[in-house]
Amino acid sequence: MPAASNKARQGLDVSKQGIREQVYSILRDRMHQGEISPEDRLVDQDIAAELNVSRMPVREALLQLKNEGYLEGTSRGFILPQFTPEDIANIFEIRLLLEPAAAAGACRNATVEGLGRMKQAVDEAERAHRKADVLLYMQSNSAFRTAWVDMLANRQLAQIIDRLRDHAQAIRLATLKQKEFRAESLQHTKEILDAFLRKDADAVGERVAHNLRVSAASYYAKQESLLQSRSGEPQAPVRGAARKRA
Repeated sequence: MPAASNKARQGLDVSKQGIREQVYSILRDRMHQGEISPEDRLVDQDIAAELNVSRMPVREALLQLKNEGYLEGTSRGFILPQFTPEDIANIFEIRLLLEPAAAAGACRNATVEGLGRMKQAVDEAERAHRKADVLLYMQSNSAFRTAWVDMLANRQLAQIIDRLRDHAQAIRLATLKQKEFRAESLQHTKEILDAFLRKDADAVGERVAHNLRVSAASYYAKQESLLQSRSGEPQAPVRGAARKRA
């Protein structure tokens, strides 16, 4: 079971929000921050004991996450969706269609508060990279994305982007463990921030698209490396719709 998030450590406040909604929010936060890995198995009884709540609202929160596509049910709890290479290629393709235009729109609606959150997230990501703290880097990177997504006027689009982000977290964890991929990711994030600060919406869209293509290429390179290390022989490249670099 992943370590308790800040929200979990602070305890649940029934007076402010129903227990099911709070458990749902805690689990979503853990997904955003990379605290739930493909190897983790989420069991309602274990989560209820950790959060000191009854089992039923936890079960309801897990079923909601399953119905929304964030989790898959098994005979022994819930796990993150198990994506095929084709699924992952499709996710990158959808993100390429949505996120560059969305980020450009967020740039046009940018606020001082939102830009400040983005800058703070980049500073934290840089510190995490220097310490080789992968989970902290993912949390900072997630905070950066959340900051610009929160500036979107279209909330339905923001929800779709959030869902795709959750699906991509396990993919990001596979690549960001490697220093060179993390350094490349940090550089691209800085470039996106620079375009936001200059209020250059076209540049924001271009840099977000480039970052997605490089992220896809990094993921496929990682998978090819794993395949080769397991078999000891060169493998045919993993094909994906978003593999081409900008």
